[in-house]
Amino acid sequence: MRRVLKVGLLYVLMVGAFLAWYIARGHQVDYLIAVVSAFTGLLALPAAVIAVLRPRGSEPALARLEDVADQLAQGVSKQWEAEAQVRRLNDPFPLSVEWVAAEADLVEPWPHLRELARDWPGQSAEAASTWAVSPSGLAGSGADIAQVFERVPTRRLAILGEPGAGKTMLLIRLLLALLGRRSPGGSVPVLFPLAAWDPVRQDLYAWMADELAQDHPALRALVPSNPPQAGTGTQAGALLSQGLILPILDGLDELPQAVRARALHAINLVLPAGQPLVLSSRTAEYRSALTPLAGTSVLLNGAAGIRLLPLDPGKAAAYLERDAGGPYAGAAARWRRVTASLSADAPISQALSTPLGLFLARTIYNPRPDEHFSDLSDPDELLDRARFPTRQDIETHLFAAFVPAAYRPHSHHPTRWTTEQAQSTLTFLARHLQHNLDGTPNLAWWQLRKALPRYGRGLTVLAVGLMCGLPVGLMLGLRLEFATGAGFGLMMGLLYTGMAGFITSSVSDSPSSGIGWSWRGKAWLTFGLPIGLIFGLLFGLMLGTAWGLRFGLTVGFIGGLAFGLMGGIRSVTPDLDKTVGPAVLLARDRCTFWGMTLLGGIMAVTLVIPLGTFIELSPAPVIAVTLGFGYPIGLMLGLARSVWTEYLVTRIGLAVLGRVPWHFMSFLADAHERRGVLRQVGAVYQFRHIGLQRHLAGRQP
Repeated sequence: MRRVLKVGLLYVLMVGAFLAWYIARGHQVDYLIAVVSAFTGLLALPAAVIAVLRPRGSEPALARLEDVADQLAQGVSKQWEAEAQVRRLNDPFPLSVEWVAAEADLVEPWPHLRELARDWPGQSAEAASTWAVSPSGLAGSGADIAQVFERVPTRRLAILGEPGAGKTMLLIRLLLALLGRRSPGGSVPVLFPLAAWDPVRQDLYAWMADELAQDHPALRALVPSNPPQAGTGTQAGALLSQGLILPILDGLDELPQAVRARALHAINLVLPAGQPLVLSSRTAEYRSALTPLAGTSVLLNGAAGIRLLPLDPGKAAAYLERDAGGPYAGAAARWRRVTASLSADAPISQALSTPLGLFLARTIYNPRPDEHFSDLSDPDELLDRARFPTRQDIETHLFAAFVPAAYRPHSHHPTRWTTEQAQSTLTFLARHLQHNLDGTPNLAWWQLRKALPRYGRGLTVLAVGLMCGLPVGLMLGLRLEFATGAGFGLMMGLLYTGMAGFITSSVSDSPSSGIGWSWRGKAWLTFGLPIGLIFGLLFGLMLGTAWGLRFGLTVGFIGGLAFGLMGGIRSVTPDLDKTVGPAVLLARDRCTFWGMTLLGGIMAVTLVIPLGTFIELSPAPVIAVTLGFGYPIGLMLGLARSVWTEYLVTRIGLAVLGRVPWHFMSFLADAHERRGVLRQVGAVYQFRHIGLQRHLAGRQP
């Protein structure tokens, strides 16, 4: 509300300044009153745009929730199968991590878990027969993770491990395995990165519902809820409340230390007994969350736990040599001194005891098919104890060398960006996440405007004002004297700048995900037509003070009817089994902007041309009115239904400053698909590892 008041005050001041200038120039006051009255009538437009076109859910869904869950399972499966391929989880072969049961002080006592599970409703003797006898039965490796999960009586599991130990990789394997075993109508495992959650301000269910709707827009469809509950009005909320989502919560340690214990408490409060879940965290951070410095200790209710072990030195050596072309390849021979040291208690053995360390090392030191290993650094440099006295020193070196290695020239996948450009852009993005977005790992294109926190939205509003005012000023300047045309153009620009500021401060910051439009008669009758006619009546009365009440009401009625027709247009969301990535979401949001702009402009033109004929205007004034009213109205409608304009203005501004490439989304896609620097989680990108993000942002990993 404060932003709205500021925009309104600014508008009043700008119009007052224009009136003073107009009168000082000696122009006729009567004509001025008519013009200002017409412009003032347009003040109803922003409120009407927002009321009619604010994104809402679709009509109540008729599909059974079990059917919705089945479709969602297909979409989740496609998403993570594609991501597993991009992350090269099976190249050159699956790197199998091993684990043992977590320490007893981190989990519930095993007898308590068995007793608790027996008391849950719907528990069968057949399910009880699969339970492990003791925590030692949870030990395993690699593909055993789904079986281990079934051995937990409560099907609540904490996966703990050191940084880079392979927790997220194991979660993806578990997710895909559970989807493969899933029965029709069963719960759908969904991975939620916890770093995007603020447990102080956001309810866990409401946050998960928002995440589901962002990655799967069809879940925004409404379902009846009686009594209404937070987040359950949509299909996403209904799936959660009915237990048809199995939450896989990744990265408790990535939350700020001060809120981790609160997050665990919130999970215990919200998720009901009998609700399976999986939670991952670094071991030390998880232990500190259980025993905060102030307050009562808290455990994850009903949860067992496993702790990932360092990689076996023999497996690590075989992995590096196989990626280099096999044990007999010349590139593999370069690893022999390093692999011989992996079984010793040395910094190099510690640094290469995790999947992350091996991934970084192979990217830096192993040649691609079109490269010769003699052109690359020798991995023996990692054995230099004077240069790398500790594990942290080696890991810092690997992070620093990773980006240049990822952007080495590649004949099969050439890049448009030099290593220096890539390094600069990735560093800027890491700092953007760290300083502008409170350290979240989620790199969302629609939040790029926060990289220019003082100017991003203001530049958008100014750009829209110029786009609306300049055509009018140029047209009238050619027909009339330059000063008069410039004055009218300035006034129109100020008017539409105020409208744009009002709209951008009031509508949602989320992108549109529609793939088309449909006509909703109910929405038109309920919202579009009444608000459009009210707007038309007010506008018509204003025009009537200058050109007669009959003419004003006729114009207002036709204009209100035309605008009201827009209220029946709603976006069509994609099917649940279709994945929605960042580039796809951007394309849809851009399509929404231009589609609404075109429809709004056409609607206004169809109004202006008949009216111009009615009052016998020459073509020039008709064109001027169209440029002054029809085209800007379309822009306002597009601005109200999408965030692409703000992204575009911010991207251009950052590109001019040299912070990001001109082809920004292509850069992100290349960093994800070709370089392995980024990973994709639903509709957002993330850095390959939070340690890489923090390293680039200037923090210790």
